[in-house]
Amino acid sequence: MPARTFSPDALRRIRRERGFTQVKLAAKLGRSFTSISMYENGRSTPPVDVLAAMADALGARMDDFVQAGAA
Repeated sequence: MPARTFSPDALRRIRRERGFTQVKLAAKLGRSFTSISMYENGRSTPPVDVLAAMADALGARMDDFVQAGAA
C-alpha cells in the first residue's frame, strides 16, 4: 500500500473553493496565518489534530488533504 502524504496543493485548493483566506482560516483554527502559509507552501506539515480541525472548518474530510505517495 502506498504511503499517504499531506498535499499542500489540496489545502490551497479546498481553502479557496470554500472562500477562506489564509487569515480567515487561521483565525478559525486559533493559529497564525503564517502557519497556514507554511502548510500551503510545503514548508511544514500540520499535525493530525490541526489537520482534523482544518477539515472540520472547511467542511472537508481529512482524506481530501492527502495524496498517495511512493512507498
